[in-house]
Amino acid sequence: MWLIDTSTLELRSQVTLTPRSYAVLSHTWIDEEEVSFQDFQDAEGRLQKKGFSKIAAVCDLARQRGLKWCWVDTCCIDKTSSAELGEAINSMFRWYKESAVCFTFLQDLLPGGQVSEHELKECAWFRRGWTLQELIAPQTVEFYDSEWNMRGTKTDLIYPLHNITGVSTRVLENSDYLHETPAGTRMSWAAGRQTKRVEDIAYCLLGIFDIYMPLIYGEGERAFTRLQQEIINDKHDLSIFAWKADQDGQKFRGLLARSPSEFRHCRDAQLSYHLRMTTEYSITNRGIRLHTLLGTDEYGNYLLPLGCILREQCDEDPKKPSSLQEKDSVGVYLKKAPNYGLVRAHPDKLHTYRGWTSSMISQHGRKLIHSPQDLSTYDCSTIDEQHRLSIRLGECNFPYTINVTGPDYSWDKNSQTFITMGDQRFTGYCRLRITTSRRSSFECLLVCGLMQIPSTDKNSIKVNDGGLHVRAWCNIFSSSSYLWAELSDLTKGHEAQDLLHLRNTVDRKFGKSDLDRCVSETKAEIVLVSVSAEKEQDHGIWSFRVNLSVDCIPRRPQTNGQNK
Repeated sequence: MWLIDTSTLELRSQVTLTPRSYAVLSHTWIDEEEVSFQDFQDAEGRLQKKGFSKIAAVCDLARQRGLKWCWVDTCCIDKTSSAELGEAINSMFRWYKESAVCFTFLQDLLPGGQVSEHELKECAWFRRGWTLQELIAPQTVEFYDSEWNMRGTKTDLIYPLHNITGVSTRVLENSDYLHETPAGTRMSWAAGRQTKRVEDIAYCLLGIFDIYMPLIYGEGERAFTRLQQEIINDKHDLSIFAWKADQDGQKFRGLLARSPSEFRHCRDAQLSYHLRMTTEYSITNRGIRLHTLLGTDEYGNYLLPLGCILREQCDEDPKKPSSLQEKDSVGVYLKKAPNYGLVRAHPDKLHTYRGWTSSMISQHGRKLIHSPQDLSTYDCSTIDEQHRLSIRLGECNFPYTINVTGPDYSWDKNSQTFITMGDQRFTGYCRLRITTSRRSSFECLLVCGLMQIPSTDKNSIKVNDGGLHVRAWCNIFSSSSYLWAELSDLTKGHEAQDLLHLRNTVDRKFGKSDLDRCVSETKAEIVLVSVSAEKEQDHGIWSFRVNLSVDCIPRRPQTNGQNK
C-alpha cells in the first residue's frame, strides 16, 4: 500500500499499517488533470497538473489532524501493474473503512452557508460509482466545497445523504450493518451511478458485498455477471433475483440482472426469513440450480417466491414493529422452455402476493429446477419458436385429472401444454380421468398432434412462404374402445418409434381430424366426450387449443314387475 507522507509529500510503501493512522481523499476525477503514480515521482512536473492542488490540500488537512499519512486513489496505485491494481480495488473498501477520516472534495459545490439537500444532490460526486463505498465505508466523512470550506460531516448530513443515495441511516452510521441489508437493496444504491469503464460498475461494488474476485478489464458487462455469481456462491439472499428489466426489453431473460439500474425499485426491500431459508441455489454448468418452493398463476406461469418484501418506505426505527403479513412479498414469473429449463417470463414485472402464506406457494412442494443466467435475443427467438404451434389442453365443463402424458420432455404440467418445438409431425397423448355430475368417473385417452396441409382453413397456421399450413388434430378413446388395449400399450413407451407407431395406428384406423368424440357407459349414465382443436394467439405467438366437453345422459331406472 502506497501512502503520502503529509510532511514531505513523498510516496512511501507500507506493508502493515495501524487503522485510524491515515486520512483518505474522496473526489471525482477529471481526465488529464489528475496526478498518476508516475506523475507523482516528478516533483516539478506534478505541479503542472490541476489535480495536485487536491492532494496538497488533503495532506495539509491530515497534517493538521496529526496524521502522518494520507492515501489518494489517483497517485497511490501504480495502475500500470495489473496485480497492484487488482489488490488495491479488492482492498479499497477496507482501506476507507480503516481510515481516520475521509475528506470528500465536492468541486462543484459553491461556497456558502448551511448546505441544502438540493445543493448536495446536484454534485457529480453522488452520481459516480466509486464514491458509493467511499461514503459508506469510513466512520468519519467530512464534506468540503470548491474552496475547501467544510460544509458538514456524514453525521451532520445523515438524513439528506439517506434521501439522496437511498443508503439507510443505520448503514451510514456503521458499515458493519451492510451484512443485514438485502442484496437487491445494496444493488439499488448503485442504480443511476456511472463509471468510466463498463467493468467498474461491478468492481466498485466488491466492498459493498464483501466479495473478492480478479479484475479482467476488457470483459465488459460480464464483470457484473461474475459479481452476481460470486454473491450467489457466498450469500443466501434471493433478493439478488428481484430485478426488473425495461418494459421494451426482451420477452424472456435468465435469472441474473444486467445492471444495477434494474434493481432501482429495491431501495426499501426487506427479507422475509420464513421463506429465505427454504431455498437452496447454486451456479452449475446448466445455469442456476434451485431447490425451491414453486407456485403457479392462472396464466400458466410458474412463480418463484424470492422471500423478500418491497416496502414503500423503509422504517428507520428498528424497534418499531411492522406488520409483515400485510406487506407485498414478491416473486418472479418463470416459463418452461425445452433445452433452457425455466426462463424468466415478463422480466419487466414482479409477482406480488400477500402475507406469510399464499396459495401461490402452497400448490406445489419443493422442486429442483434449472434456469439460465441470461438469454440472448437469439435465445428469445428460439423460445418463441418452441412455443409456436404448441398444443394446449383447454378447460372442460366437468372436472378431470391428467394421470399420464407423453412425451415427458414436451409436456408442461402447469400450463397443460405440449411444447411441440415447432415439429410439424408432433404426436402427444394424455390419459384423463373425468368425473361426471353423478360422482362417477371414467378413463379416456386423448391423442393429439400436428399435420401439414397444402391449403388454409380457419384453424390452420401458415408456417412458410410457400403456402404450407399446419393444423392440430385430436382423437379421444374411452376404455370401451376396441383399440384401448393396443393404445394403452403404445403409451407406455416414450421413445420416438412408440409415438410414431401411436400416430400411425390412429391415422390408419380413424384418420386425423380436428374433431372427435367417444362414448363411455357407467351404471348410472351414458357419457359422450367430444374434443375439438382450434388455433389461438397469445402475445403474437400462434398455437392450438384442444377443447373438451362432456354430455351425460342418465339411464332410465329399471322397474321390477308390471305397472299398475
